[in-house]
Amino acid sequence: MGFLSFNETYYAESLKRLEGRALNAGELYEVKQLLKLSDDLLDEGYFALSHVLEEKYGALSRLREILKAHHELPFPVKRPVCSGVRYSDREVEIETVVHQLEQRVKNGITPSNDPFLADLRDYCGWIGSRPHTAYIFLLRDAFLPYLYFKSMGKDALYPWVINRDFLWQTAGKGVDDLLRLPVYEALESGISEYRDFSAFCEARIRETLRGYPALERALRELLRGIPEENILVIESGYCGTIPLTLAALDDRVEFRLYTTAPFLYETYQDHIFCRRYEQIRSFETLYAQDALIRYSSFRNGHFYVRSAADHEIWEKAAGEAAVLRSGRNAAGKTL
Repeated sequence: MGFLSFNETYYAESLKRLEGRALNAGELYEVKQLLKLSDDLLDEGYFALSHVLEEKYGALSRLREILKAHHELPFPVKRPVCSGVRYSDREVEIETVVHQLEQRVKNGITPSNDPFLADLRDYCGWIGSRPHTAYIFLLRDAFLPYLYFKSMGKDALYPWVINRDFLWQTAGKGVDDLLRLPVYEALESGISEYRDFSAFCEARIRETLRGYPALERALRELLRGIPEENILVIESGYCGTIPLTLAALDDRVEFRLYTTAPFLYETYQDHIFCRRYEQIRSFETLYAQDALIRYSSFRNGHFYVRSAADHEIWEKAAGEAAVLRSGRNAAGKTL
């Protein structure tokens, strides 16, 4: 059981339902999301799934033919905002970058015109403010939500740069796949109701972490440093691997995602803002969240990053941050 076997079955069964008949708008939307899942993985450098689906089933070609027969187009691939970014040679704590970006906004900056920022503000409003609750923002993807809550005067905010680079540096390449594996094992076993699903995943994750004591120790120490009664983890979404990992180590942890993969909509229904998977890359490819920082190291409980050396990226990121702080875009329209 695993990522490939689950997705092979998922796509094969979806094609069986959707192929060879006239589809309504909702079904065509599903076809587009199936293609978007594969396209996004390709764009991020994961080639195995698309190769298997096409070689064994011709699945992606068949999905495109369904859209063509209905005079529809796939969702466009949302490319990263920039490539070949130069980063500083100097490591700084993440809060240093936060302070520098806030200063740029305070000194005056043209707010971004990116229409997705309105949706991002709505997501932040949906998360809301809870008493006696710490908020963990998983960076890079939740950089702007962190700035939003910080500008609102919310206390107990924790910007943690826990991503694939952190996991690989702490525990070695491939550990992220092992932590994600229980999601697919649960679904393949027919476990989809959230309570049973999360219990299954968290138990498997704890087993995995026992083989990576340095990673488990680092995460437990970070969580022990939070005194609040409750913890809410914020990120863009997809499988929710890191939130589930933190929940496996601390009963206080809940999480909120912007969206998730379509096969997790029903499982995560109360934990996601929307069912628009096709928008996830719009969330992840904003300048502040895709280009401004790169993880560098984790030492003595602190996250260190390298920030972009390009002035334009700082300006674009500050423009996005300005919208999250003020709720207005460059045209002065309230979002």
